[in-house]
Amino acid sequence: MKLIARVNRSPKGLRYFQLYLWTVLLFTVAVIISGDIVQATESGAGCGDSWPKCDGTLIPAFADVHMAIEFVHRMLTSVLSFGYFGLLIGGYVLFGRRHRVWPSILASTAILVVEILLGAALVFFGWVEDNASWGRVIADSFHVVNTLALLGSLVLIIFLSRADNETLVTKQNPKRRYLIFAMLTVILITVTGTINSLADTLYLSDHVVVEETPIAQLLVSVRAIHPLVAIIGGFAIIGLLYLVLEEPSVQKSILGFAVVGVIFLQVLSGVFNIALLTPVEIQIIHLGLADALWILLVFFSLHNWKALVSNYS
Repeated sequence: MKLIARVNRSPKGLRYFQLYLWTVLLFTVAVIISGDIVQATESGAGCGDSWPKCDGTLIPAFADVHMAIEFVHRMLTSVLSFGYFGLLIGGYVLFGRRHRVWPSILASTAILVVEILLGAALVFFGWVEDNASWGRVIADSFHVVNTLALLGSLVLIIFLSRADNETLVTKQNPKRRYLIFAMLTVILITVTGTINSLADTLYLSDHVVVEETPIAQLLVSVRAIHPLVAIIGGFAIIGLLYLVLEEPSVQKSILGFAVVGVIFLQVLSGVFNIALLTPVEIQIIHLGLADALWILLVFFSLHNWKALVSNYS
């Protein structure tokens, strides 16, 4: 077994860094939800086709609520971007360039840059509001996968910075393939949910005649796929987690049970979302639960990827 060398660092500094990391993670979730509100309220073109300015100015006149929603989302994204400077500085000071936390922070920063550029592309190419094009379908799908990667990267940084005070045994968990399948299933469910959300937007729009728009017609016709994939995928994830949880050496089993609980709530919110014809409030709850599910699953997977043995055991 190969052991990672321990490095003595200020416990106080690590605690503050952990607190900062959690703040960045929760703020990232807030930014993601604000982006979901933009799409749910068809406010993607609220600032016109100008970016990063809004309606050609840094601070617009807020002509309507759509402009205000889009502007708030952009401002929250800007704040998050500045927050990453603190992440870079703190990570470099506490861990240096040789610790795995540093490349993880660099990777997360790169993912954030891609996320911002994707948001800009949606505006520049007009892939917002009532736009029905393959470009928008592909961009939205890639956007949501990148968002999951951003959340996952932050969870990884939190995990690695906490594990710094432990001895990491690099013996592979033979059941980690189940964790991989579970995460891939969540990604699949999320992508189909994004396409389904776009279909709902086009179907309920007053400016899109579905029967005369081939792409919109196709998307609307396959809306039933997401609920089916979500239900089958949910049971599959529960089954995969059961195979991991039955292992005597399982770590943080409470996280696994929390994932199962969130899956139940997610299915319940999905049913309400369909029954009530996709109200914005239920959509936000549904999407917020999706973020929580992913974060919990990644944490659980990291804890059980390899065996962790305390320094004091």
